[in-house]
Amino acid sequence: MQKKTTQELIHERPSTEELATMPRVPLIVIADNIRSLDNVGLLFRLCELSRIELLVLAGYTGYPRTLKDTRPENVITRHDNRIRKTAVYALEHQPWLYAEDTSQFINEKKQEGYHVLALEQTTTSIPYTYAAFTLPSILIIGHERLGVRDELLKLADTIIEIPILGIGNSHNVAMATGIIISSILEKTGQYPKNNGIS
Repeated sequence: MQKKTTQELIHERPSTEELATMPRVPLIVIADNIRSLDNVGLLFRLCELSRIELLVLAGYTGYPRTLKDTRPENVITRHDNRIRKTAVYALEHQPWLYAEDTSQFINEKKQEGYHVLALEQTTTSIPYTYAAFTLPSILIIGHERLGVRDELLKLADTIIEIPILGIGNSHNVAMATGIIISSILEKTGQYPKNNGIS
């Protein structure tokens, strides 16, 4: 056993040109009303590493600079810089958009056959480990303290939660998203086979 060097890891990654031609996982992550720009950057990185189809920033979630950005320049600069700090390289490689009307976006995707998952602790949530994930799907994540808005929960086909075994109430939103994305990829056969390695 030997740790891989940074150069070996880079060599294993696709080039920008190769990435553009590779199929993406038909999963849309909707980040609605996320307060922390650091979390937004981490979501970019998580989605890029998993080759997610689309990251949707919605509600009052901050977002990077856009070509026709109408926000005040100081807001644009602050949001863009802060998101890039944790996104690192991912902004240029992860497809994303800002949705002004989250409900409308979800309803349109439901018409296209997307199964809607919401990550939230409710009286009807099921542990994510018991969920039968399918693709294409949408994963809705919400406000760090208030969670997913009720109007969006009503649009969900399945509400999942991460069981908590300690005294805290919940995981960090980016951490929780990483757990769920990893489970979806594993359960839907998106990860490469281990080629006999155990």
